[in-house]
Amino acid sequence: MMKKFLIATLLCMALTVTMVPMAFAADSNYTECMAAIQEQRTIQDQAHQTAESLRKKGYSDSSAYVQAAKSTWNEAQKAIAGYQKLAQYSDEDIRILTTTVFHEAGHTTEQLRQYVAQVVLNRVEDSRFPDTVKGVITQPGQYSTKYATVEAANAIQATDSKNGTYYYGICEDSVKAAMMGQVEMPSNVLYQANFSQGKGVWKSVYFNSGWYASTSYFCYG
Repeated sequence: MMKKFLIATLLCMALTVTMVPMAFAADSNYTECMAAIQEQRTIQDQAHQTAESLRKKGYSDSSAYVQAAKSTWNEAQKAIAGYQKLAQYSDEDIRILTTTVFHEAGHTTEQLRQYVAQVVLNRVEDSRFPDTVKGVITQPGQYSTKYATVEAANAIQATDSKNGTYYYGICEDSVKAAMMGQVEMPSNVLYQANFSQGKGVWKSVYFNSGWYASTSYFCYG
């Protein structure tokens, strides 16, 4: 009886290990990140080979040519680190946060869009808030539950298609920049609104499109 139990347990563990990569593979963001990482590693290999070839030709490590190859390798390493962070988020995370950024700052600036996204990600990492993007966005009294719906995202994209605009795409770019760790903001900045709140203002950003003006306050929590 014990032997059968152990066999069943081992089979379940094996299935779990096998299924995890498949679950990730079904997520297009994860797949795209893995492809991007592989591309950056290819760039690193090429940069390394170039540097080695230059050294064999007598160029020192301090030469501009070898330094350029090193710089290319380092930039690829930074990109890999960013894609590794981005790969931790699901397609749903990206969709929900993109929809949120559109409604909160879609028609403003890249800086504001990135800041809005980063505040949400800061909350995800803070123990006082839900630990998922969806949880933060749908938390009562905070953002809006409609931002988490597929219909809300589809509506933005349908309007873009009709008007020849690209608002969903630029909001998604801002979201991915934040998810990749490219937005500079203290981790305890947890509030964003058109008024001051929390434990003080980290930064206020004024925006004026000509037909709409506002000041956004990003505050410590």
